[in-house]
Amino acid sequence: MPPQTALHAEAAHLGFDRPVLGPLSLDVPTGARWALTGPNGIGKSLLLKAVTGQARVHSGTLRLGPATRVSLLAQDHPRRDPWPLCGHDWFRAMGATPPDQPRVQALLDRRLDRLSGGQWQLLRLAAALHSSAHRPPGERLVLLDEPANHLDAEVRGDAVDLITSLPAATTLVMTSHDDEFLQAVGVENHPLTDYLDAR
Repeated sequence: MPPQTALHAEAAHLGFDRPVLGPLSLDVPTGARWALTGPNGIGKSLLLKAVTGQARVHSGTLRLGPATRVSLLAQDHPRRDPWPLCGHDWFRAMGATPPDQPRVQALLDRRLDRLSGGQWQLLRLAAALHSSAHRPPGERLVLLDEPANHLDAEVRGDAVDLITSLPAATTLVMTSHDDEFLQAVGVENHPLTDYLDAR
C-alpha cells in the first residue's frame, strides 16, 4: 500500500451475496477531495458501503490507511413518525460535536420528525462531517453518498460551507450527480470507470 494513502483497492471484487463490481484498483491520497462520478448502478454507493463493511470484498484487496477513521453519510436515512428526538440527540448518537454553523445550531433543539427534508439532510451531513468526538486520533476519511439529495435552496449554501471547511488533512470521497454542487465544493471528478479493470 503506497504511503500517504487513505484508501487502497487492488483488483477488488465487491458485492453482497455475489460480486457485482470489479476488478477495481485505486489509491485515494490522504487529504484528497474526490468525487466518484458515473451513471446510476455503476457501483459508487457499493464501494462506499464496502469501505464501511456494509458490503463484502469477495476477492482482491480493499483497505484503509493506518489508523484511518471513517465517517459515512448514507444516501437516505428515513425518519420515524413520530420520532421525539432532537438534534442534540442525533449528534450524541453519532458520536459527533455540533459545528458552530448557525443553521445547524438552530436545528439542535428541534424534533427530528418536524424538520423539513433539507433541514434533516443538513443535520445528517453536519454529524457525518464532525463525527470524531469520541474516537482515537488518526487520519479521517469522510464518505458522502449523494449529499446534495433533498437539499433545498434554504440550506444548500450551508451544506457547501460545511464541506469546504473540512480540515486540509481530512480525506473526502463523495458521490453526486449534481455537477453544480460538486463545483461549489471544489472536488476533483474521478469517473469510477477509470478504476475498473485497472492493473
